[in-house]
Amino acid sequence: MERRGQSSKLSLVLSALVVIDLVLVLAVALRYSYSPLTAAEASAGLIILLGAGGWVRMSSRRSRQLQASPLVRRAVVVGLALGALWVIEISINNFIAPPLPARDIVDNLFWAAIALGIFGLALNEAYQADSLARGIESGVWSGFASGLLACTMALSIILFAMRFITRDPLNVAEWAARGATANAPGMAAYFAFETFAGAFLHLVVLGAVMGGLLGVVAGSLGKLLRAALRLVHRA
Repeated sequence: MERRGQSSKLSLVLSALVVIDLVLVLAVALRYSYSPLTAAEASAGLIILLGAGGWVRMSSRRSRQLQASPLVRRAVVVGLALGALWVIEISINNFIAPPLPARDIVDNLFWAAIALGIFGLALNEAYQADSLARGIESGVWSGFASGLLACTMALSIILFAMRFITRDPLNVAEWAARGATANAPGMAAYFAFETFAGAFLHLVVLGAVMGGLLGVVAGSLGKLLRAALRLVHRA
């Protein structure tokens, strides 16, 4: 009963993040959209989030996956913890704004730590269950949860901390070089949708897709280790 309550809370957390992101996307579109391309970008973001929300709802209500699966619960908890690392990385880039190459080093360190966390979890799950599928499932859920939290942070910065984006020396230099040909009404609108793209990059590519790929590799390795262990025991 206690586990089911914890799972229900996790489902609510994921659903709440999706709803918050939907509101943030609409707000960004209303405030900063300036062309058919940016309107299409905002629409794509809404579609992605609606799909993510449908997946969470289906998993928590139809298949009862979040309620019944300890694996999914662990993956979501770990994913949200790793998402907190993305929040720190995004905060460093936007509020501290270190120069190059320090910024790239920070990005790579956080990326590596998050990928290692997803990989380690998926490897353990696959090894314990002797199942590639469990490794993939663990990777997808932890990657999705981490990317969803990162997406929320990036969208929030667009709406509530644009002044930090527009005074970042790297962004100022980019705007000076490309602003005249960007077809944007101003620096804020231009970087709103640059950051918008980064938000969904974290959700889709660095989140669910990276998690799934790491799950495949870790799951395969977990099964191989389990098979090797069986051979050792038989020898």
